[in-house]
Amino acid sequence: MMLRTAAARLGARLRAALGRSANSTPRSTLTRPQQRLLGALLRGDTLKSHRYLDGNKEYRLHPLGGGSSPVAARDVSRLEDEGLLLSNHKFPAATLFLSPRGRKAAAATVPAVGAAQDDSAITASR
Repeated sequence: MMLRTAAARLGARLRAALGRSANSTPRSTLTRPQQRLLGALLRGDTLKSHRYLDGNKEYRLHPLGGGSSPVAARDVSRLEDEGLLLSNHKFPAATLFLSPRGRKAAAATVPAVGAAQDDSAITASR
């Protein structure tokens, strides 16, 4: 039994190592809010960067059902730096979306796209 478990772990590690490019981000390095944000985008929510004339910028997640909630800028910046998010660079509200790598990372971190999850950890208080 222990041998089978060890073999399964080794197989999973080998598959992960072979399937990961040099630039890819292992999902273990992403925080829970970052993983949830990727999952929300995979489910169809929209992430927008709202820029104001006074220079302020805020990120807001717009679920399909309406409304919006703030998102921590550090999480968005990290996902952009890792190449998981792309932007259309529109002013005053740019839309951010999953890159091909972001889509892969989201699919790997979200157990089931249709599963109900608590997305309250995505949002940040201002």
